[in-house]
Amino acid sequence: MKTVAIILIRSGSEGLPNKNIKEFCGKPLCFWTIRQVLESNYFDEVWVSSDSEQYLNLCDSEFGNSCSYLLRDENYALNTSTTFETLENMFSNMKDDFIFMNLQVTSPLRTVDQIKEALNLFRESKAHHLVSFTKADKSKSLYMDKTENDWLVPSCHGCSYRRQNEPEKWYPTGSIWVSTKDQYLNDKTFYTNQTKLFETSKLHGFEIDDILDFVVCESLFLKYFKED
Repeated sequence: MKTVAIILIRSGSEGLPNKNIKEFCGKPLCFWTIRQVLESNYFDEVWVSSDSEQYLNLCDSEFGNSCSYLLRDENYALNTSTTFETLENMFSNMKDDFIFMNLQVTSPLRTVDQIKEALNLFRESKAHHLVSFTKADKSKSLYMDKTENDWLVPSCHGCSYRRQNEPEKWYPTGSIWVSTKDQYLNDKTFYTNQTKLFETSKLHGFEIDDILDFVVCESLFLKYFKED
């Protein structure tokens, strides 16, 4: 079965304008994920999808015919657009089934080895889906509400809280999702009881949402992943 890497780089980021092509450690942010995919040599095809011709031309100028560049309807690149809606539209005219890995460019601290490991685990486990997760470092039970007048609505812990007593929880990193086209369209989600958890560290699962995340992530990249 064909294996495809899918990289979505929409242009409409509001929290950090042009986030997906913003210079990150000397290169547009999206370049790092595309390079990881190509260096893995694990994919038959690499699809870069965007609502912006400028973004696609930028990637084409760097990677040429190593990738396919798909211009998508702007209606599937809105702030309200879901990943499922975007991928469903992309897959709508494709008959043959295939394995695909969706990689978010705002998680540049994943590694090439993790891409390989995740795809190998998906195949070996015969899971319907695979998603990268990291262990939660904060308990949901610590989250508290406030009144309209900014008075605290305290949790039930009081002085008895110990982090060590909290049950382990896991949250998706936004770095790697794997499925097959047919199974994904059938389930309409990556998250089912047939989803394999691919564990990553907090460092490798770091995700960029705003300018502070961007600065922190760039600093971490230079410290731990700087090229020779």
